[in-house]
Amino acid sequence: MRRRIMLVAAAALAGTAALTPTPVAAESLFDMLVGAFQKLQKPNSPPQANFFADPYGGNQQPAPQPRYASSGSGPAFCVRSCDGRYFPLTTRGGASPAQLCQAFCPASPTKIYFGSNIDGAWSASGERYADSENAFSYRKALRADCTCNGRHPTGLAPIDLTLDTSLRPGDVIATTDGLVAYSGVKVGVSQTVEFIPVASYPGLTAEVRARLGEMKVAPVPAEMIATDAALPEASRDVALPVSSLPNNLSTRTKRAEVE
Repeated sequence: MRRRIMLVAAAALAGTAALTPTPVAAESLFDMLVGAFQKLQKPNSPPQANFFADPYGGNQQPAPQPRYASSGSGPAFCVRSCDGRYFPLTTRGGASPAQLCQAFCPASPTKIYFGSNIDGAWSASGERYADSENAFSYRKALRADCTCNGRHPTGLAPIDLTLDTSLRPGDVIATTDGLVAYSGVKVGVSQTVEFIPVASYPGLTAEVRARLGEMKVAPVPAEMIATDAALPEASRDVALPVSSLPNNLSTRTKRAEVE
């Protein structure tokens, strides 16, 4: 009888031990659950913040600063500082983006921004166009005193054709000497811009040359030339050295207006 009681007690103790989770068993179950959760997470997901180590978020790492294009790299935009109006620039013949910007917009302060699009464009000083003081202000209203040509807020200043990067071979331009066709840039050290009278340009048919030959070119009003010459130097953000302009093309060869 005594032996039977001892066996029953031993069996009861064994059952109690089986029903009571040991620390080792609990740790194994926790590790299994955590391991399964980690497998569900993406391999490259960032580590989660520890609430108990930083309950108030006081030790958060600062957000990385965006990188911007350095000066002279990537597409360039000429921005009119007084209202944020801008246009893209394409350099030619050794002229820098700043020189072209000033040539097109001498009547107002300007700034150069670099980037694939204007929303993400940065200046050489690290300012983003979208964060500038007058970004996109021209969309709300145009100011009469904010112009590029000194006359109208939507126009650009007339420039020497040697700096006009919008020209493509075959374009016909009206000059004081008649109609000429742009034939491209002559290969060489000076990269001379060449214009050919339409009567001799081989890229036009005889019919087109005849029709163009009948056209008359209206002269540029003297007051327009005087207005451009009288623009104050103080309003210019960048200087355009005279040495950057080729001297083998008459300065009379200009567009009357670029709208």
